Amino acid sequence: MFWDVLRTCVSPVALAAALRLSCPLIIGSTGGCFNEKISTGNLAYECFMLTGAFFGAWGSYLTGSPVAGSLLAIASGLALAAIYGILVYHLNCNAIIVSIAYNNAAWALTTLMLVVVWNTRGQFNDPSIVSYPNLEWEFLKQYPTLDMIFNYNIKMVYFAFFFAFFGHLVMYHTPFGLRLRGVGINQAAAQAAGISVRKYRWIGLVIMGASMGLAGSYMPLCGMSLFSENMTRGRGFLCLTSILVGKGHPIHTMFIALLFGYANAMTLVLSTYGLPTQIISMLPYVMVLLVLLSVGIKNYGKSSDITSEAL
Repeated sequence: MFWDVLRTCVSPVALAAALRLSCPLIIGSTGGCFNEKISTGNLAYECFMLTGAFFGAWGSYLTGSPVAGSLLAIASGLALAAIYGILVYHLNCNAIIVSIAYNNAAWALTTLMLVVVWNTRGQFNDPSIVSYPNLEWEFLKQYPTLDMIFNYNIKMVYFAFFFAFFGHLVMYHTPFGLRLRGVGINQAAAQAAGISVRKYRWIGLVIMGASMGLAGSYMPLCGMSLFSENMTRGRGFLCLTSILVGKGHPIHTMFIALLFGYANAMTLVLSTYGLPTQIISMLPYVMVLLVLLSVGIKNYGKSSDITSEAL
């Protein structure tokens, strides 16, 4: 059985699932890198993603267009970012307390909207929630393995990787990215150089809000055509973890998000072997702990070397 499980874990089906499930993590965490670089203390990623999931489903339901659904989800992310910015940047509220309130309120808000809009609890499934179509590559049909991996993925999956590389380009190869990182490194020095700290904080927050809203819309529009209570199930926190482990670097963050997406895929793959669902559902979070452990051991080795040199 062990070898069967191992083969399944590296099968084309598992890899295709990993790519699909990592898509919202990559999109959300790439936008979140801009927010992390300006050091706002925002932890409300789960709220932005879950709210985006609801409004993405609702927008598609109303218009019959997944693009319109994603645009409404982005608008919801921008609205939440605006409220957060007013509370934290202008009214000087504690960012962590506001983030906790956001995360706790998101589940209640989306559940209330589920009842108000569709008059149901738990889950709403309807073909009127139109999903994004698959992007078929005809030339891959002669290679069954590659066809299984890449032709099962919708267009937004490819956009996710483009977005990560574009985010890296903007952050590290443009004057805007330099100023943004400068604000995060030393606000006083940036302000002395004539850079508006509040302006760049707002820009980073807006980018995060829009990208997390878009990431949330992927979940109901990736082929399931449904919305359920707590649909994101901690994926916003996986985005936050990817950002923190990747230190706000879009490419590094993308690979961490891919790893977490693969762990999520394993929860689906391994469920076919009759393993306890409680253990399988722990896999993404066990992966988080393993990644943090490996990073901690690596940093501990570096700090030990520095301490030895100092002595």
